[in-house]
Amino acid sequence: MIDKMKKDTPRTQSSKIFSDERIDPLLSQVQSKDAESLLGETGLAGQLKKRLAERMLEAELNHPLAEQSAQGKTGNHRNGSSAKTVITPAGD
Repeated sequence: MIDKMKKDTPRTQSSKIFSDERIDPLLSQVQSKDAESLLGETGLAGQLKKRLAERMLEAELNHPLAEQSAQGKTGNHRNGSSAKTVITPAGD
């Protein structure tokens, strides 16, 4: 009965996304395996967080433009994109 009611918990969902097969190649690229090089802002976790934020911002900029183009709306609403700086709690 409990097995039928059991749903994917956030832990099981995240383990599907972050499987060992995906994590191992990232860890193999880290020179030293100390906490700072893995979890620090300049380490693996910090770089991953930065890239995720950049991809989300890029997608946010491109999504409305694609919708307008698909709807046949043209206009000079945006003239390209420019560099953005995101300040994290660590100040970077």
